[in-house]
This record gives sequence, structure tokens and C-alpha cells, in this order.
Amino acid sequence: MTKTTFFTAVILSLGLVAGQAADKVHFEDADFSREGWSDFTEIPGTGGWEVKRRDLGGLVQGMVQEISIEGSGGIFLSAGRGSYASVFRSEGVIYAVRFRDGERSLVGQADVADTVSLRLGFDGAFFIYEYRSGDEWSRLGKSDIIGVVSYTGGISSPNRASDMSGYRIVELESLKGVRFGYTNTPKIPGTPWVVHDPFRPQPHQIHPGTVAPSDVPGTPPSDAIVLFDGTNLDAWEDGKGNSPKWTLGDGYFECGKKSGTIRTKQKFGSVQLHIEWASPSEVKGSSQGRGNSGVFLAGIYELQVQDNYDNLTYPDGQASSLYGFRPPRVNASRPPGVWQSYDIIFEIPEFADGKVVKKARITVLHNGVLTQHGVEIPGILGHKKTRPYRVHGPGHIQLQDHGNPVRYRNVWIRELKPIQ
Repeated sequence: MTKTTFFTAVILSLGLVAGQAADKVHFEDADFSREGWSDFTEIPGTGGWEVKRRDLGGLVQGMVQEISIEGSGGIFLSAGRGSYASVFRSEGVIYAVRFRDGERSLVGQADVADTVSLRLGFDGAFFIYEYRSGDEWSRLGKSDIIGVVSYTGGISSPNRASDMSGYRIVELESLKGVRFGYTNTPKIPGTPWVVHDPFRPQPHQIHPGTVAPSDVPGTPPSDAIVLFDGTNLDAWEDGKGNSPKWTLGDGYFECGKKSGTIRTKQKFGSVQLHIEWASPSEVKGSSQGRGNSGVFLAGIYELQVQDNYDNLTYPDGQASSLYGFRPPRVNASRPPGVWQSYDIIFEIPEFADGKVVKKARITVLHNGVLTQHGVEIPGILGHKKTRPYRVHGPGHIQLQDHGNPVRYRNVWIRELKPIQ
């Protein structure tokens, strides 16, 4: 076995902590004598390495674990199921490693002798892995997070931590450069939250399974209007009614640089819409800058498209959220570059004498998993704002250009007519 076939790791559950001008120590145990730890547990197949755990729960932005080590040992953050991050020293070499579902990635390493301090935490977008052998911290590397879950953390050691000391959990102001949300936005009707509230609970990240296959597109119902069958964009136009600038690929179409919003030529009211999409396989950016697009119903109500696989953002702005209003029940995202599906049931609002008499309603399945269920949409929502309804009728299905090369395929729609 290798030196890095062990450990357990990773953090998360977002929320901005405001108004703190200095670093804050949340837990400290210089010699591991305090309560709050689980017993030492040996890691099978590692030649005697053990872990000592504590429940870290939902860690906030800027939270790190630190420890001093004379010999071998390290710290970890665990999401369970073979998913963790760790920074540790073994035989004089410091390693930073990340495991996701048992798949290992070496983030960085360094040869450092004598007493060393290690740090592992979250800077608002990535895990950071650092060490200090003098006065300054050095960065071994950073990696994507593992999921939106509650975490356990603690130490890993081959000698029951006899040469380890100074464990603490610290909230570092220097790591709070990335903001995930806003606190100065309007309140969302019917909720205690403001639009894009960073304190709103994060949906738990799950594996969607194979309810909705991702390898090949399916076939539409016989009464569906096919909006894209993989061959042409005849059913689409740009925002001014001209031919769209999106690029055709092998069975898909893709948003290019400054392609602009694309929309259906036909307008629709209440519908069943099936659409498949894939974020770029090469991960760039974080939060709202990663694999971002959107599906607009009646040209107004946005269902967010975004790469939220190990990527945090404000809860009402992640994949399958009703943007600016309602997070999904769970985060059912697949990895970057893998095809995903939305199945959407949308009921258009009804108006009488200039007033809304029936609000819009939506149900969404993301990769076959229910993420929105008969949700009433309270008005016209958007980035950092909320507005009351305005009278409108059927509208275009629109796909947003947010500057990321998101792909779409197998798009079909069924109009939902009233039952006689």
C-alpha cells in the first residue's frame, strides 16, 4: 500500500459570518485532553495509523483546522463514503490529498523536516492545504470541495498523537475573500430569507442514481413538439428574432462567447418541458461563474442551470433552483461534463382585471430526482431583486448566455391544455 491510502476528509455548509475583524478560535485542545473527541480508531491497511474525530457540522467560510507535528501525522475533513481531504506528514514528506468516492487525487507535497504546523480548511470556494515550518504559511495547493454535507474532522496519527499538539479550529478573516450571497437584497415573499441569502440552509448533495440515464438521449412522446433533435436550430432564434449564434455540435448545441440569449420561435403557456444539459468538463471558476445558464419559462421565470457538483453558491441560485426564490430540495447534480436532465411541469399564472388570480406553479425533476414540487412562484424574481406579477400571457422558452459554454440536447415540450 502507499503512504496515502488512508484518512477521511472535507468540509462545508455555507454561511457568511459578518462583522468579525479578527480571527476567532472555535475549539482548542493543546494536548488532546478535552472532551468532544471520539476514541482513537485504527484505519485498516495502514500499518497502525489511527484517527481521532470530532463532529464539525456545517462549517462556515474561512474555517480551518490547525495542528503542530514533530514526526508523522496530520489532519482530515471527512464527508464519509470514501470522500475526504487530508494534509499529513509521513517519513518526512508532507502530502495533501483529496478523495472523492474512493478516487484519490494528490494535491501537492513537500519535504519538510523538524516540527511543522499543518492547516486544512475552506476559503469560500476551495479547500486549502498549507504547512508552516517557520513564520510564514506555505500553500501546498487547493482543490474543489467534495459535497454539501456536514463533516467530521480531526487528526490522523501512527502513534496515538504522542508527538502532536496544538490542535484548534479557527475562523480566519484572511480566507473570507469570496462572498456567497447578499444580505442587502429584498426579502423573498413568504419566507424569512432575502434574495440570494448566504445564511439560508444549503441543500444536501446526493448522487442522483440512474433514474434518468445520462449516456444517450431518450425519445420524446408522440404528441411532443420537438424543439431540438440534434440536427438543427430551426425552432430557435436570438432575442431579436434573428438566427441564433449558438454552435451546433454532434447532437447538441452550445452557448459560445457572446452568443446571447436564445429562445424558441413559438410562445408557450403551461407546459411539460424536457431538456438535457451539460456544463463544461473543464472546470473553471466557482460559485455563479461555473457552468452557468438558465431555462426561462414564459420568458420570465428562471430555473437555474449551473455546475453545482462540489461547487457552493447561494442556495437560491444553484442548479434546479427557482432563481432568486427557492433552492432545490436536494442537490442532485452530476459531475462536470456529464449530461443532466430537467423535467419541468409549469403552469402559467392567470389574471383578471389586471390582477393575478392564480399564481404560476412549477414542479421539477433534476436527473429524475424531485427538487421542486408544486411550488407557487410569488412574483417575478431575479438577480438581487423581487417584483410583483405583471399581466402576461404565453412567452418564449429562453436559454441564457451567462458566459459559460453550456451544452443542450434532446429538448421537447408538451402544451398542457385545460381538460374539457
